[in-house]
Amino acid sequence: MRRPLLVLMAMLMALYSFSQSKQVTGSVTDQRDGAPIPGVTVTVKGTSTSTVTEPDGSFKLTVPGNATTLVFSSVGFQTQEAAIGSGIVNVQLVVGSSSLSEVVITGYTTQNKRQSAGSSIRVAGDELKLQPVGSFDRALQGKVPGLMALSSSGQPGSAAEITIRGKGSISGSNSPLYIIDGIQVSAADFATINPGDIESYNILKDASSTAIYGSRGANGVIVITTKRGSSGLTKVNYDGQFGFSELPKNKLRLMTSREKVDYEKHSRPLYDPNDPSWDGSNPFGWTPDEMDSLAKIDNGIADKMFRKGTTQQHMVSASGGNDKTKFFLSGSIFDQQGIVRNTGLKRYTGRANIDNTFGNWKIGLNASFGYSRLTNTLENDVYIGQPLNAIRWFNPYITLYNPDGTYRYDGYGGQPNPLQEQFENTYNGDQLKGIGSAYIEYALPWVKGLKVRTQWGADFTQDEDLRYLDRTTDQGIQAIGSRGSLRRGYTKFVRYTGTTSLNYTTSFGDHDLSLSLFNEIVKAKQESFGFTGYGMIGPFKNESGITPGTADNGYIPTVRGSVTENGLLSYFFDGVYGYKNRYFLNAGVRRDGSSRLSRDNRWSTFGHVGASWIVSDEEFMAGTENWLSMLKLKASYGAVGSQGVGDFATLPLLSAAVYNGEPGLVLTNLQRPLTWERKVMFNTGVEFALFNNRVNGSIEYYNNQTKDLFLPRQLSRTSGWLEVINNLGSLRNSGIEIALEGAVVRTKDFNLSLNVNYTHNKNKLTDQAGLDEQVSGVFINKVGESINSLYLVRYAGVDPETGDALYLKADGKTTTDFDEANRVIVGTVDPPNFGGFGTTMNYKGLELNVQFSYAYGHYIFNNDRTNVENPGYWFSNLAASMLKEWQKPGDITDVPSPFNSYQPETNRYAEKGDFLRLQNVMLSYSLPKTVIGKLKGVRNIRVFAQGQNLYVWHNVLGYDPEVPNGMLLGGQYPQLKTITFGLNLGF
Repeated sequence: MRRPLLVLMAMLMALYSFSQSKQVTGSVTDQRDGAPIPGVTVTVKGTSTSTVTEPDGSFKLTVPGNATTLVFSSVGFQTQEAAIGSGIVNVQLVVGSSSLSEVVITGYTTQNKRQSAGSSIRVAGDELKLQPVGSFDRALQGKVPGLMALSSSGQPGSAAEITIRGKGSISGSNSPLYIIDGIQVSAADFATINPGDIESYNILKDASSTAIYGSRGANGVIVITTKRGSSGLTKVNYDGQFGFSELPKNKLRLMTSREKVDYEKHSRPLYDPNDPSWDGSNPFGWTPDEMDSLAKIDNGIADKMFRKGTTQQHMVSASGGNDKTKFFLSGSIFDQQGIVRNTGLKRYTGRANIDNTFGNWKIGLNASFGYSRLTNTLENDVYIGQPLNAIRWFNPYITLYNPDGTYRYDGYGGQPNPLQEQFENTYNGDQLKGIGSAYIEYALPWVKGLKVRTQWGADFTQDEDLRYLDRTTDQGIQAIGSRGSLRRGYTKFVRYTGTTSLNYTTSFGDHDLSLSLFNEIVKAKQESFGFTGYGMIGPFKNESGITPGTADNGYIPTVRGSVTENGLLSYFFDGVYGYKNRYFLNAGVRRDGSSRLSRDNRWSTFGHVGASWIVSDEEFMAGTENWLSMLKLKASYGAVGSQGVGDFATLPLLSAAVYNGEPGLVLTNLQRPLTWERKVMFNTGVEFALFNNRVNGSIEYYNNQTKDLFLPRQLSRTSGWLEVINNLGSLRNSGIEIALEGAVVRTKDFNLSLNVNYTHNKNKLTDQAGLDEQVSGVFINKVGESINSLYLVRYAGVDPETGDALYLKADGKTTTDFDEANRVIVGTVDPPNFGGFGTTMNYKGLELNVQFSYAYGHYIFNNDRTNVENPGYWFSNLAASMLKEWQKPGDITDVPSPFNSYQPETNRYAEKGDFLRLQNVMLSYSLPKTVIGKLKGVRNIRVFAQGQNLYVWHNVLGYDPEVPNGMLLGGQYPQLKTITFGLNLGF
C-alpha cells in the first residue's frame, strides 16, 4: 500500500508544480557595449526546458513553478546563471573564448545549435563592420573553415570570389547563395550595402543546412541577418573612422632608365642575318651623350599614376522600443579613394527595421536603400591602352609630358601614355539599391505552438554606367572614326520573393518536435538598354559632344538592349525531432520548378537527413565534466542543385542581324534539354568543448559529388556550331575542416584567446562525357585530376654553351625542342589548403585583435611576366630579370638568348601561389565606466586604430598572390594596404 501512495504523492506534486508554471521574460546583452545578443541558449537549471533569445536579445520561457535559476550560454561568451526572482531576468554576458554560434539561422528557420546536425558557422557582424573594405565579403577571408575568399582586384568596391568547400562546377556558377533577411541578393551589389547594419553572417555548408534551398544551394549559402531593435531606452551609436591606403610592393621589378639603356646598348634585341657584322647593339643610334642623358631621366611614372588613397566612414544608428514595438534605424557614408588616381567608391545608405507584436500577431518591416558611385579603371587584360599595363611597358627614359605640357607618346616603344589613358578617359558606375520585405505572423490560439507566417520582399537594383573615351587617347582612337566615343548603359533588375510557412513546435515528456511547411515564389526580371555615340570632337564629355551620325560621315551610334526573366516555384518541408535533449534528427524535402531549364526537366526534388548526439550528456560520461564540457557527434546526407545557366539557355533564340546589307534574323542559341547540376553531399563531424568551455572546436569530413555538370558537347562543324552546353560528367570535392578556439588566459583584468582554422579540399574530375581530357590554353580538365590544372611544358633552364632554352620531354629527358606534346600537369590553381588564425587580447579597457589568412599548395600562371620578359618586346620596358639574359658561351643563367625562340607556355611562368596575409590588426581602448559615468547621456566611448592587409608573405612576382582564376593576365590593381583611426560612441 505504501508504494502506491508514494507514487500518487509524487504525481500530485508534479501536477502541482506544472499547474504552478510561470512565464519568465527578459533580455541578454553584451557587457562591452550593451548590444543585444541573439541565439543565447536560456535553460532552466537541472531540466531540458530551454529557448533561445530573439534577434533583439529578448526571450520568453515558461518554467515550472519550483524553478529558481536560469542558465545562459552562448559559445563566445562565458556561461552565466541568474535567479528567476520576480520573473523578469536581464543579464549581461562576458566575452568568452569562442566565436562559434549557439544558433543556426538558415534564413527560413532558427535552430538551437545543440539540435543541428548540419555544418554551419556564425560570424558576428561587429567583427567585420569596421574593416575598411568597400565590399564586406572580402573581410570573410580566413574566418570560416571551408570558405575560400579571393580578391582579384583591389579597386574600391570590388567583390571577392567566394567558394565553399571547393568548386563544384566547371561551366556553371560556383558562387554561394546570398540571403539578406530572407531576400536573395547578388555579391556584385555588396558595394551598396552597409556592413554596419549586419548582425551576423551564417555560413551553411552541408546538405542538412543548405538542402532547404534546393536548386539554389549547391555552392553553399550565406545567410545575412540585419540588426533589430530591443526593448528599453533608445540607444544611439556612432562609428567613424578615417585613414590612408598605399601601394604595396611589386615583386616584379622593371628596369630603370640606366638599366634599359644599357640593355639596348649591349644586348642583341635586333639581328640582321644579312649583316652578320652588326650584333644589333644601340638599335636607335644614340650618341654616348644621348645615352647618358636618357639614363638619368627615370620619369617617376608610378608616383604620378598612384597616390596615397584615403578612406572615411561614418555610421549612425538608433535602436530601442518596448515589449510591443522595436525599431532599428541607421544611416552611413563611406568614401574610399583608390590608390590609382581617379578611382574610388562613394556610398550612402539608410535602413529601417521595425517589429511589432500585438496579441497573437507579429508584424515587421525591413527596408534598406543605398546609392553608390564607382569610379573605375581597366584591369586584368593585355591591352596596351590599359593604364595599368601602359605604366609598366612605357619606357622609363621617356618623359611623360612635352615641353608645352601635352602628353608625350613613347615613340620608341610604341606605347600610349598611361597618364593620358587614365586621366582623360572616364569609367563611372552609379547604382541605386533597395532591399525590402514585410512579414506577418499569427500564432493560432486553438493549437499551441502552431504559427502561420508569410513574408514578401524584393531586391531592386538600378545600374547606370558611363564610359567616355577621349579622342586623343589610344582607347578613343580605337572607336569608330578614331575620334573617341561616349557609352551609356542602363540596367534595372527586380527580384521578388514570397515565402509562406506553417510552423509547429511542441514538447511532450522527453520529446521535442519542430515542423515547418513552406511555399515559395521567386521571380526576377532584368531590363537593359544603352547606346554608344562617336566623334567626340567638341569640349564636352557628355552627349553634347557626340557627332551626329549620318550615312555619309559614318558616325552612326550603336544601340543595344535586352530583357530576361526567370522564375522558381517551390514547396518544401523541414523538421527537427529531439529526444531527451541529446538525440536529434533533422530531415527535409524540397520540390523545385525552374523556368531556366527545359520543360521536361524543370522540376526536381531535393532532400536531406541528419542526426546528432550530445555524447557528453550520457550517464556513462559522468566524471568527465572537469575536462570535457561538451561532446557532440553529427552526420548528414542529402542533395542540392544548381541552376547556374542563363535565363533562356534551353530555348532557341533569334537576334537581329544584317546580311548583304539587308536586316534579318540569326539563330544565337540552340534548343536543348538541360536539368540541374546536382550535388550529393555527405558530412560527418565532432564538436567539442574542453576545460569548462575554455577550448572549443570542431573536426568535420565532407564528400560532395556533383553530377550532370554543365559542360560543352562538341558538335559537327557542318551544323554551324562548334559546341553546346549539356549536362555531362561529374566531379568530387572531399576534405577535412578543423576549427579551434581557446581562452589561453582568463583573469579579472587580462584575457588572451587564440583561434585557428584549417581546410584541406581535394578536387577530382570523375567523368566528362567519355572524354579523358579537355585542354583550353594553359589549362586542362582531365579525368582523375583536379579541375583547372595547369598544363605546361617543363622548363629546364638554359644551355650555357648555346644560350638555348632547355625543356623536359614527357619522359623526363632534356631537349632544346619545344613540343606541346610534352606538356604535363603542373598543379591546380585552386588552393587545396587554406584557413586563418588570430588572437584577441584584453587588458582592462585595452583590446588587441589580430587576424591572419593563408593558402598553399596551388599555382598561378603569371602571364604578366610574359609581357615584360619577352625579348621580342625589347622596344618597351622589360623586367629587370632580363639583365641576366644569356650573352656568350659559358654564361650561367636561367634567361635564354634573345635569339632563342620564345615560348611562354612553360612552367617557367607557373609560380606557387602560397601566401600568408596579415589580414587585419585592431588596437582599441574603451574608457572605463567610472569615467563614462561622469559624462551624462554617454553610454560608451571607444577609440581604435586598425590596419588592413598590412603585409603578405608570398613569392609571386607581382603585387599580390590572390588570383581567383589562376591566371594573372596583366594590369593588376593591387589590393589596398590601409591604416585607419576611429571612434565609437554610444548614447
